[in-house]
Amino acid sequence: MNRKKYPGERLLSFTSVTLVAILLFCSIVALGQDTGNLNLSATYSEADMSSILLHFQADVQGSLTDLDSDVADAAQGLSTTGLEGDAAREVLSKLLETNSNLVEASTFSKEGKIIVAECRECEGSEGADISSQEIVANFLKTKTPTFSKLLLLAEGYNGTVLEYPVISQQGDFLGGTSAIIEPDKLLDRLASPLLHFNESTQSNTTDYTFWVMDLDGLLLYDEDSSQIGRNLLKDPLYESFPSLLELVEQRIMTERSGHGSYSFFQDTGGNKAEVTKECYWTTTGLHGTEWRLVINKVVQ
Repeated sequence: MNRKKYPGERLLSFTSVTLVAILLFCSIVALGQDTGNLNLSATYSEADMSSILLHFQADVQGSLTDLDSDVADAAQGLSTTGLEGDAAREVLSKLLETNSNLVEASTFSKEGKIIVAECRECEGSEGADISSQEIVANFLKTKTPTFSKLLLLAEGYNGTVLEYPVISQQGDFLGGTSAIIEPDKLLDRLASPLLHFNESTQSNTTDYTFWVMDLDGLLLYDEDSSQIGRNLLKDPLYESFPSLLELVEQRIMTERSGHGSYSFFQDTGGNKAEVTKECYWTTTGLHGTEWRLVINKVVQ
């Protein structure tokens, strides 16, 4: 029997992550990566940044892997029950119960119409035609597991979809099952404990913050919720910060991990001032879709 999975529940120990982080930091220094003329943090502080980032990576990747495993199990169950009726609904309900990160789970036909949908605290979308969505159209052609980019769903909100094919006991392609997460909520639940977020003051007790982007430059998560959903390369908000744009386009989008710096504004007591931030980044992903996880700290 599957036990319920909660965000951040990982087998990888923090001690192991810390050791890996220190080795990662030492390798970065040994390779002589350009850190500019910044007065950077002490070595132990930088190793601490790396260890927190790798802990975050382990938690995020673990959550995505759990999601993948749970949806694959549901697809296997649906191969027996079929895509409609009470038995299929029970499979989807169990999927939502098993994985607390899920918002909705559904089945859809090989014509691209939602058949059964179970939703957590929202209205489902049974009967909706989703065949025109790019991810669904591609899935129906390839019939392989697919993890989408952030997109506007038929339900009317932004989410990320994991789809699995459902194959009958006779080997026929019946359609698929999909599971929806809201990346910003998943990432916030995993990031806040690592940054020791204080609910009463609505702020971190560490000096670090996270942001997460996809390979199109779209922000999936930021401590400043007003930035979530903005594109770093296209939104006017970022035009005045060429060092940020250069770092994102030339390095973060092309390198799976690294270290750099950029300028951006810092909101302190209602006043915005331009500051320099040091950052490290790494990668998580599923079925070819990658997320860049970035930890940063104001250095001057």
